[in-house]
Amino acid sequence: MKPYGDVMIPLVFMPFIFEVCGRGAEILNKKLLAIAAVAGMMLAGSSAMAEETPTFNLEEIVIQAEGVVKSNADTTVNVKTVSPGKASTIPELLRSSAGIDIQQRATAGDNQDGTVKLRGFDARRYTVLLNGRQINSAGVMGGQYIDWTTIPLNTVEKIQIIKGGKSAAHGNTLGGVINIITRDKGVNGGEINILSGSNGRYDYLFNYSGSAGKLNFNIIANKTGADAYLRNNDYDAKQYGLRLSYDITKDDNILFGVNRTETKRGYIIANVPGVNYDPSYPASDGESLSPFPSFSPSRSYALNPGAYWKKYNTYYDFAYKHKTGNGFWQVDYWKNDEKRREVNYNAAGTAVDLDRTIVSDKSDNIGLSGQMTVNGHTIGYGGEYKRLRYGYGYYDIRPAGGTDQIYPSQKINLWGTYVDDNWKLNDRWSAYAGLRYDHLSAGRDDSRGTEMRDYDTGSLSPKLSLSFRNNAKTNTFISINRLWRSPSMAEYYWWSQNYSQAKKAGSINPGYRQQIKPEKGYSYETGVEQTVSDKYSTKVTLYYQDIEDYINFQHEFPFFCYNIDKARVWGAEWENVFKLDDKNKLILNYTNEHTAKEGATRTDAGMTDALDYRPLHKASLAYQYDAKPWQVRYSVNFTGQQKALYKNTVHTIGSYTIHNLAVVRELDKTRSISLYVDNIFDKRYVEQIGYPMPGRAYYVSLTQKI
Repeated sequence: MKPYGDVMIPLVFMPFIFEVCGRGAEILNKKLLAIAAVAGMMLAGSSAMAEETPTFNLEEIVIQAEGVVKSNADTTVNVKTVSPGKASTIPELLRSSAGIDIQQRATAGDNQDGTVKLRGFDARRYTVLLNGRQINSAGVMGGQYIDWTTIPLNTVEKIQIIKGGKSAAHGNTLGGVINIITRDKGVNGGEINILSGSNGRYDYLFNYSGSAGKLNFNIIANKTGADAYLRNNDYDAKQYGLRLSYDITKDDNILFGVNRTETKRGYIIANVPGVNYDPSYPASDGESLSPFPSFSPSRSYALNPGAYWKKYNTYYDFAYKHKTGNGFWQVDYWKNDEKRREVNYNAAGTAVDLDRTIVSDKSDNIGLSGQMTVNGHTIGYGGEYKRLRYGYGYYDIRPAGGTDQIYPSQKINLWGTYVDDNWKLNDRWSAYAGLRYDHLSAGRDDSRGTEMRDYDTGSLSPKLSLSFRNNAKTNTFISINRLWRSPSMAEYYWWSQNYSQAKKAGSINPGYRQQIKPEKGYSYETGVEQTVSDKYSTKVTLYYQDIEDYINFQHEFPFFCYNIDKARVWGAEWENVFKLDDKNKLILNYTNEHTAKEGATRTDAGMTDALDYRPLHKASLAYQYDAKPWQVRYSVNFTGQQKALYKNTVHTIGSYTIHNLAVVRELDKTRSISLYVDNIFDKRYVEQIGYPMPGRAYYVSLTQKI
């Protein structure tokens, strides 16, 4: 397939976009960004793209990029509406967004570090929040994954996306923040949704919100699942949640939430022609255990048909908020409680060969934040103390030859504090300035973790953003920010484990006796957004991120973890909304992204010259029709060529275009029926090498309001 043959972008804009993005880092350097910002401020004609925070309704989710001027969500610089359709996970909703890449092995239950990338960075380098609390797992037992299945999609109100490290309120991040916000208040009522479709897919979703005096509540009960498309990869999940909010006085509110998810997912079993091949499933690679048994240092322990993991995850949340005469202050506490049972069978499938339980996350966090308005300045402040922990596991059945014990070898303490200020310099200029300090200390958590090395690091991160209102319809912005990220639990663990090993399984360790350093650097961003007419709004953003001491690591054997000189990510995002009339709308997004690595000499953690699985071009076109009783959503998502290391060889994944359709018919005021067709033209493609994605799929759902 031709790399650009399916990109749906008016040709008049193509020379400009490729001129800016196609010439690489030399073009998007600091001087050019500054010149572009000044030129835009002088020549461009503020945005009416969105002055208010959009809301969630039953038919759509609003994805909102937080304003470059403010650290809260009151000012919006990017609004994109997508139909949730049959969406069961947040990644499905984010797929069409500019600056976000989705690469999955499976359509359900896939929680790898690279499932969702934000501005070119994987899950270790951005933060995901659920109602302001972090849901990134502690991460030793499987990377720094984000369990997207724990997010109750049927109660989501809005999704805020902060791209890059612009906000001082959020630290230890390079790519930014995705904050998923659920409903707290509303009229008494809810809905029941039932879905059935291809590959045995089913959803049974229930939510109910209401109030009784000063008490507001939300209840959810969901069950979802699918048969195995790839061999052995069936999936089932149950979810229960309760969220309570109580107004003690007109100025004081307390909030409590608990959300429990129970997930069972079959490991993908390698299905290779000629090697125990099952022709009823597509040919694919398989998955492996993490951590692997002690007798199998090269990860040669095979998973067999019937192998599965079952995870029990509970989130607890508490908040107290007090309104003051000129703002508010708030105290938050959250705790994670997660354990995972892993089961494998012998090759004959006649007996259990392994049955173990891993307590994979026991982290908690306490924080204080607030905001006040003083003489035209909106001042924010806050601090947090986070303890990343996991617990003691055990074997019910141990493989022959296994002797390993499961204990928490290490712990990490993170604390950070910040202050920021939003203010208007005059009628046309606005500014945001922030300063944040982050500190990490790490060490042994159990006396048996003798390899764990004491580690302590911290840094200040200043932030600065300016916005210029060229006229009533155009806004230009520029942002310069210090970036800093400390090693994750997984990176710290494997750096310590391999510190004194010059070689591992015959491979030279680049991190041998080398101190791990935090990643640090700067991000630069500039852009213009304009309401061209009452029917057309557009926004162009250029960004450049320069990261020194990039931590080269993949959660795969041999697990070498070490710094390289730097990594760079740069590109452009172009976002458009065309309102054809009161019933019809088009949304067009395009992303051009480049990456580079310097100082990498080995292929144990991806390619040596660039980051893996970062498509150069990505475009999406969505058509929306809204005229009761009908709603129609037709989306076209194009992903350009990308390169990735596979079995120590660099491979190219060809470009592909996927068409999806959703049709909703309102039967009456309380009922609707929906039909969805994914991958209409039955395109054969992969998002990760070795794991083919499903072809055409059909789904039908019924929604009943209660």
